[in-house]
Amino acid sequence: MNAIYFDCYSGIAGDMILAALMDLGVDRDQWLNSLGGLAVQGYNVEISEINRRGYRALRVEVTVREPQPERHLADIKKIIGKSNLSAWVKEKSGDVFTCLAEAEAKVHGKSVEKVHFHEVGAVDAIVDVVGTCLALESLAVNEIYSSPIGLGRGLSKSAHGPMPLPPPATLEILRDAPVHFHETETELATPTGAAIIKSLAKFQSPPEELVLSAVGYGAGSKVIPGLPNVLRALLLKKEEQFEADRAALIETNIDDMNPEIYPHVIRKLLEAGAMDAYMIPVIMKKGRPGIVLSALCPLNLREKLIDVIYRETTTLGIRITQVDRLKLPRKEIRVETEWGPIRGKETHWEGKVRRTPEFEDCRRISEEKGIPLQRIYQAFYSASKD
Repeated sequence: MNAIYFDCYSGIAGDMILAALMDLGVDRDQWLNSLGGLAVQGYNVEISEINRRGYRALRVEVTVREPQPERHLADIKKIIGKSNLSAWVKEKSGDVFTCLAEAEAKVHGKSVEKVHFHEVGAVDAIVDVVGTCLALESLAVNEIYSSPIGLGRGLSKSAHGPMPLPPPATLEILRDAPVHFHETETELATPTGAAIIKSLAKFQSPPEELVLSAVGYGAGSKVIPGLPNVLRALLLKKEEQFEADRAALIETNIDDMNPEIYPHVIRKLLEAGAMDAYMIPVIMKKGRPGIVLSALCPLNLREKLIDVIYRETTTLGIRITQVDRLKLPRKEIRVETEWGPIRGKETHWEGKVRRTPEFEDCRRISEEKGIPLQRIYQAFYSASKD
């Protein structure tokens, strides 16, 4: 299990959250490629290392190159919904923008539908929110925790004129959330940052069984006297006997296809990168016998497998579910037997060692030497005990 704990002493902002997560080791090229699937153009994302009060941190800056339209909640949800992002990223990003829009609507006395986002056509907010969800997905985060949010005082400029700090929308978002005030007269918690934390995190300390794996530092845009203006993101892991990740489960029901084709489809799915592909017989509507075709794959190969299914089968629709996987840690082994070397896998569970031979090696030796397959397996297990 992976968890994130946000230490929000110096406040919170969307770019600080994103930078802190990127600093934990997110693959930047893959992240940028996924972000580029959104129908938003005319901006650059720059990720750089800076120094804040003697400590290094990452800074994420979004520069808008082209004029942007005024965007409302429906516009942003449409952009996210039409992308090829995972269902989890779409859902969580939508939750954050809904939280933002509801707060702005209440503050300004408008309907949620009429609220528009000010940040240069919402480009900043889209990158911060969707980028954060992509980073969390990349880190395989299961749980998110947060400290109380640091808040500033004073006045700031806004699209509606001078505004007291914290911004009214930020306070509305953080209703019922733990906060603490600094004497610093500047904005420390932005609406976007507050909405991300409020929508995704629990305001509590992480469970004691989690251990610290890595720390990421995300810097805000300001240099603030008396405060570092850096967000810390702690990557925590549970010391357990499992390795955790996320995968896409792609399924479809078929009742009108020549069954001779199914083995071909399974082979094509495996060649396309499926970690597993299988069929389950079912009775469908009108009493027709059919099968449920299922394929499990890494999230980044989802579209490739979908293409195989539509190209090779008669189905007209596909279901996609994002699933969490718990795997026993494993390592590759090579066992010397009387019939030659056989590759295999070794896992550990509750203090016991389990070794499994590679079927293809056993099958090859069986065919080459004319020995029953069972004897090859027995030779592997006998030799692996030594």
